[in-house]
Amino acid sequence: MATANERKQLITRRALILGGVQFTAISALLARLYYLQFMKSSTYKTLAEDNRVNLQLIPPSRGTILDRKLIELAENQTYYRVLLERRERDETLRTIERIADILSLDKAALDELDAKLKQVWIGRSVMVKEHLSWDELSALEFHSPNLPGVVIETGQVRHYPLASEASHLIGYVGAVSEEELEDNQPVLKLPGFKIGKNGIEKTFEKRLRGEAGLRHIEVNVKGLPVRELERRDSVPGEALKLTVDYELQSYAAKRLAGESGAIVVMEVETGNVLALASMPAFDPNTFSVGITHGYWNELRNNPKTPLMNKAVTGQYPPGSTYKMVVGLAALEAGLITEQSRVFCPGHFFLGSHRFNCWKAGGHGSMNVVDALTQSCDTFFYQMAHQLGIEKVSEMARKLGLGAVSGIEIPAEKSGLTPTPDWKRASYGQPWVPGDTVNAGIGQGYVLTTPLQLAIMTARIAGGTAVAPTLLMRDDPAPAPALDVKQTNLAIIRQGMIDVVNSTRGTAYGKRLIDLPMTMAGKTGTSQVKRITQRGVDQNSIPWKDRHHGLFVGYGPFDVPRYAVAAIIEHGGGGSSAAAPVVRDVFLKLNEMEHGGPPAPLPEPPEEEVS
Repeated sequence: MATANERKQLITRRALILGGVQFTAISALLARLYYLQFMKSSTYKTLAEDNRVNLQLIPPSRGTILDRKLIELAENQTYYRVLLERRERDETLRTIERIADILSLDKAALDELDAKLKQVWIGRSVMVKEHLSWDELSALEFHSPNLPGVVIETGQVRHYPLASEASHLIGYVGAVSEEELEDNQPVLKLPGFKIGKNGIEKTFEKRLRGEAGLRHIEVNVKGLPVRELERRDSVPGEALKLTVDYELQSYAAKRLAGESGAIVVMEVETGNVLALASMPAFDPNTFSVGITHGYWNELRNNPKTPLMNKAVTGQYPPGSTYKMVVGLAALEAGLITEQSRVFCPGHFFLGSHRFNCWKAGGHGSMNVVDALTQSCDTFFYQMAHQLGIEKVSEMARKLGLGAVSGIEIPAEKSGLTPTPDWKRASYGQPWVPGDTVNAGIGQGYVLTTPLQLAIMTARIAGGTAVAPTLLMRDDPAPAPALDVKQTNLAIIRQGMIDVVNSTRGTAYGKRLIDLPMTMAGKTGTSQVKRITQRGVDQNSIPWKDRHHGLFVGYGPFDVPRYAVAAIIEHGGGGSSAAAPVVRDVFLKLNEMEHGGPPAPLPEPPEEEVS
């Protein structure tokens, strides 16, 4: 049995151990308190401040898009929208029920709203509905005392005054997708924020977007706003001035009404694009407010492809408009002079294969000006065959074909200037002489866009390597001279003048008479489906199988200022379908410059897509 002394020693040891543990624990606690209070005070002060203050982004006003005369092509209009702050679950649910009754929200909308609320913190807002009607706005205002967390605010919706007349050119805005989110741009996550999806809106998105502002909002313990502590206003996006002319753009689109096609109008000296229209088109305003499934399906299923920008992404055989390329290449190579003549019997033989001229009886003896004027196929079959495809393609590239121009619109296509290497890589087949003969009249593998044809025309008319632009520049650099003899260009221009103004020209009936705005040009017809029989009436075959009609022109022909290219898909022929369109565009330019007679706008033809 332990003695009293032993028991005393045992108690003393236990007391010492317990005291040591307590001392250690207290020391550790004091050290931790010292560390938190003094060493980490600034860190936790910041965290506490963050819990007390919410930061809210202020969306910037999107920059306007203006035409060359400062007329708005894209503007912002004010509308009303309703947002809902996330609060305690029960309170939020009661508010949702009341909003649903007022706005007649269906189950799908309620499910979407619930999903949005689950993704945000208490005190943060989500979009309930945009573009409120006056009745909806009035009802929400009337019931506002019973709608805690509901916020009605003004927003901005993008509006396009020209609507479908410039939709492919200007583009449209839409909601930000997951793929379009940027780590350093939290503004993209704001409810209802929209960015450029096509056209100028997409190309210049960052310049048009502006910079977001910031609000410092003091909140209570529940995360609900109490007052605004600080504010930094947003910076509006830049106002872009384009080279486009509002009036001419509208006219070009209206002139194409009912057709499937495109028009491009360029200044010969500067490359400024005055109009770029593709029809049919879509209304970009519907994308701003939210496109319906019905309208989307209507656009997608239309055989005339209204979603496609035919001016820059449509690739077509250039037909006889390509004959200027072949003629100029022959002159530059010294293969012919202005006086050299070729006899056209109505066909050209390559071995045993016969290539027909469009004129069954033939054109007789032709020089290059005559051949352009009357669009003699035989002349250019022979020129291409003697030159070889390499020299033809080299000249095509000098004139702006076979490569993207760099115009400020997304998805521009390069067309195709074929070579033997290209055919071998693409098809595993050698190039044959018949391929070159077909290319001589703009058929076979050759593909161009309407924009490229306008560039080609401007370069022939002006003698410079001009490039197209849509963005107005204060002091544009002059285009470099084209690497072609000016005397040879003058010969090709004379052929284009005679196409329209000579009695033998293929577009003589479309000449401009007694007006300051004269016109030179070249017709073109490109086959969609091979038709072996001459003289088939294009109106007698299905629309989708008819030839494309093309026309390129410049004017005035003595001092060229404008170049125009047009294509009418399945129009049947260049002279009958596309030349009248270009003529009327020049009539519009004459009206705008000289106040002459108004340019005609024919009634749209009946829809025919059989």
